[in-house]
Amino acid sequence: MGCIIDDDLITNVKLDYIQDFEMMFGRMKIERPREAATYYMILVMDNPKEFSDFLRIAEKLVNITRRPLEAGRASLFKNGLIAKVLFSSGNNDEDFGRERYLPVNPRIIWEETKEDLKPVISEETYRNIEKHVAEISSVYNQNFKTYGIKLKRSGNVTLQYSKKWIFYMMLNNSLEKGEDLKIYMGAENLSEKETEEFLRKFLESSKRVKIIVEKEENLQPVIRLKEEYSDKLDVRYFPDEVTGFMRNFVFGKELAFTGMKILSEDEDISYVGTAYVDIEDIDEISKKFENLWNLGRPL
Repeated sequence: MGCIIDDDLITNVKLDYIQDFEMMFGRMKIERPREAATYYMILVMDNPKEFSDFLRIAEKLVNITRRPLEAGRASLFKNGLIAKVLFSSGNNDEDFGRERYLPVNPRIIWEETKEDLKPVISEETYRNIEKHVAEISSVYNQNFKTYGIKLKRSGNVTLQYSKKWIFYMMLNNSLEKGEDLKIYMGAENLSEKETEEFLRKFLESSKRVKIIVEKEENLQPVIRLKEEYSDKLDVRYFPDEVTGFMRNFVFGKELAFTGMKILSEDEDISYVGTAYVDIEDIDEISKKFENLWNLGRPL
């Protein structure tokens, strides 16, 4: 049973949950880990529709006020742990409310940090966190559905997000389902260590991965991956830039993202993209991917 905050507000958040994720966010070197963990836990466990409700719960549980809680939310967005919903189609907007954010699955955060935490916490603490993550993930799946975007089998949702968020989301679905993955990276720089690490994780958790890349300088990272994963990876490329800022992900026949990088003078680059769960939409995106695939050069 949840904790009663006010007569009309009940929270499912436990202090242990916040402390666990504060520890994880600390290992991930996220700014304001306590405030970020508080916002994240309230979003996952209670999914309030108004920021005022987030604030009431945060003040009551851990005495966090508006500005620090807003800073925690900004830190989550910057580090790819939440995405902002811009609008949705074919779905009831009231499901999102005005505080419209989608978090990554807590299981992914645990997978990212558990090896770092293991040497510095007791075995009992480790087991307790593992148990808590299972409890939190169960609620996450209820609130944000199978794919983490609140949609089941119809409609789409358009989001603003960082590169890490889309990588975390696709990785979660790969771990859950293990389907084929098609990735059109556009002119994205694949030599970045973080990007290459995520591609490796996709390969380890998916049945088969097809990647289209642009620009010759992006070939070396995928050549390394091809040597390592052999038949599990197929690559096509265009020697020059074709679409530049476009990026598409097609996960099996159940989920697809189309996105574009936003040009900005800020250091924090973000993207705007649409997530699709409708079978016909996914099939159409998959066909467009295959058309480009047939035009590309084999590795």
